[in-house]
Amino acid sequence: MTRSPTRRRYLTAGVTTGLVALAGCSDLIEEYDEDDGPEEETGDGDRVEDVDHENPEGELEVVSPDDGDEVTSPVEIEMDVEDFELQAVEDDGDDDEADAPDDGAGHLHVIVDEGCVDPGYMIPLEDGYHHLSEGETEIELDLEPGEYELCAQAGDDQHNAYEMTDELSIEVVENDDDADDGSEDGDESDDDDNGDDGTGDGDDNGSDEN
Repeated sequence: MTRSPTRRRYLTAGVTTGLVALAGCSDLIEEYDEDDGPEEETGDGDRVEDVDHENPEGELEVVSPDDGDEVTSPVEIEMDVEDFELQAVEDDGDDDEADAPDDGAGHLHVIVDEGCVDPGYMIPLEDGYHHLSEGETEIELDLEPGEYELCAQAGDDQHNAYEMTDELSIEVVENDDDADDGSEDGDESDDDDNGDDGTGDGDDNGSDEN
């Protein structure tokens, strides 16, 4: 039996339509992946837009100690700022609508062995990050003997970092008072030994005379 040309045309048209439909779906999938997908996160977080953290007018300098100094604990860090307003951190309690920080103002931080924070990002409230939240320029750090990398860095009222830093290396050595205490203990032991020897000599001399 011979198939009619009309049926063959219908079958061919059906296959062609199916292929076109699949191709159209593929294009839609590609367009969705490229255009309608979620945008990539930039990692900026909740950065404050009204404050220029990257180009502050102020300057920060560590006055003491100097880079490379040998110091004893507690280590006294003294800093100085120019063209920067030092402010105490305001305690807003549970207020979710805290005032935005002022540009060119904030407080200082001393960061130990953690490196400076990128401008615009929050300086962590963790060990190694010391916040001078009252607007101070001096702080004492209790550090064990060893070498340390310090970063002094300014931040705004919300602890977001400015590109306003000073870095230095120090070495903490043992306190001379501790070494003196050990020496005195040793001297006392020597004195006790000498006293015992003196008593013995006296007894021996007395026996010889008899």
